[in-house]
Amino acid sequence: MLEVPSSPDLYPLNVLREEHTLHFGVRSIANQWQECLQAKPHTLIHPRLLPSPGNVAVVLGLAEGQHWTHQGERVAQCGEGSLDLEGGPNPDMLKEAPDLFERAEEGLQGDLVRLKLAWRLRTLDEEERDAWARVGVIVHGPMERIHLAPGAVLRDATLNTEGGDIVIGPDAEVMEGCRIRAPFALGEGSTLRMGTLIYGPTTVGSHCKVGGELSNVVIHDFSNKAHSGFLGNSVLGSWCNLGAETTCSNLKNTYGEIAEWSESLGALQGRGRTFCGLLMGDHSKSAIHTAFNTATVIGAMCNVFGASMPPKHLPSFSWGTEGDVHDVERGLATARKVMARRDVVMTPEEESRIRAAFAERVGAD
Repeated sequence: MLEVPSSPDLYPLNVLREEHTLHFGVRSIANQWQECLQAKPHTLIHPRLLPSPGNVAVVLGLAEGQHWTHQGERVAQCGEGSLDLEGGPNPDMLKEAPDLFERAEEGLQGDLVRLKLAWRLRTLDEEERDAWARVGVIVHGPMERIHLAPGAVLRDATLNTEGGDIVIGPDAEVMEGCRIRAPFALGEGSTLRMGTLIYGPTTVGSHCKVGGELSNVVIHDFSNKAHSGFLGNSVLGSWCNLGAETTCSNLKNTYGEIAEWSESLGALQGRGRTFCGLLMGDHSKSAIHTAFNTATVIGAMCNVFGASMPPKHLPSFSWGTEGDVHDVERGLATARKVMARRDVVMTPEEESRIRAAFAERVGAD
């Protein structure tokens, strides 16, 4: 639910694949680990351990029965046993949600070799530039930084690869009039609607609809920002929907340090950032014309509406912006309808997690 996992426990890869779906780049951390460790299926992974090249090299190098521990916390383990990795480097861990947009380019670049195989990407060649221009696709920068999967559709659009790679996933579509500055990735079955403006690093997950203006944004699978409005330095969880003209601020008028919500402190605090926009949990939605303040944190399964700007923090299961709590049965019914539109069925495990989160929410009031 767009929370950085705090559990110190290690998880087998099959559990990670189902439960820990935060994106590092355009795909989930769990999915990338799954592919990295196909030859080592009994490996256990900490849910915050990123699939960065350094981490992958260390984990692949673990012998059977060996584990990788840092500051008393076990971050990876190969099979069973208690043989510690001596002199292991400091692990690269996911620390907080803004890491996801701040490190989106790094995540995409680190996953690109795996993506080429998983999505059967075709890299364009300089000799194709004129042919693409004749059908309206104008490219500024190296052609070999554009990678297209089978079924990908490019209408007349402008692509700028001077700053990195552009990846268009399987059966994804870039509609007419889009303007894209790399780094950028569009996930499987997703759509950039007409006239969308993209400033990278930005990644859009699978089965999403995106429009308006985005700058350094990470959108997880099955979420929609289909209409006009600006989103910058932001993260949307899965199954979110932003109403038309929803916009966020990502910079204070004073250009000063942003106060961010700290769940552990239960208060706002400065963390040294100048840019931070909207951080929204799974299954949350906003009404049309919603304006979010800088560094607004919206929990999971919230319905954001009201006459004034929402507060900078709304806990999960918020109904409106005045402190009311969303009825869990009503929320689950809506979630099932939304998922059914994409031919996805909510599993009993997912429902149990939502009910447990709701019980924690109402117990905290």
